[in-house]
Amino acid sequence: MAQFILKRVVQNILSLTALAVLFVVVAGTPLVGGFWLYAITVIVYQVISLLFIVPKHPAYMELAVRRQLKHENAKSWDKVLVWLLSICSMLMYVVAALDLGRLQWGLLAWQFALLGIALYALGSGFNQWAMLHNPNFERLVRIQGETEHRVATTGPYQYLRHPGYLGSVLFYVGFPLIVGSGLSFLPAIVCIGILMGRTYLEDRTLIKELDGYRDYTENVRYRLLPYLW
Repeated sequence: MAQFILKRVVQNILSLTALAVLFVVVAGTPLVGGFWLYAITVIVYQVISLLFIVPKHPAYMELAVRRQLKHENAKSWDKVLVWLLSICSMLMYVVAALDLGRLQWGLLAWQFALLGIALYALGSGFNQWAMLHNPNFERLVRIQGETEHRVATTGPYQYLRHPGYLGSVLFYVGFPLIVGSGLSFLPAIVCIGILMGRTYLEDRTLIKELDGYRDYTENVRYRLLPYLW
């Protein structure tokens, strides 16, 4: 457990450092208070997660390790979507940095940051909740033949078919609010669109290839947004 936590701390530090360099270089100034607020938000949530959530759930650590592995039977269309999502996410960061530094066209009032922090925490918590109830929660869509791949029906899966993606949607809404960049909503909306398309394709795959999933979709109507879609 200690090794897992240490590795996760190092990964978070490196990721935030790289993102900080990106923001400072693209913005043209280190005076990008919105980004530093975002970094503090991430650090605080990760400290809470690693100290209180992860130690109580060893299965979470096992799943996190498995999620790093590469598998040949991952769907090719999902690899493309994940690649597009990564590019779109990077574009969101770049646009936010430009907006906070050189452009300042879409600056938001600081009060919006409070809502953004709440959405980030809610989204991250929702994502972890989904992982705790789905031992087959992986990065790419595939049928996991090496394990007993079954439909997850507990926890958030009682209400939504793709709760982990909802966590990501909340992140893409929350990030522009935390950093205070209205312009970064443009690529964020595209990212959300990619996620919505991914849920459709994943549903279609699981209905065809995973026993019991068709019946599950009849019991749990909503893919991503409660009472909407």
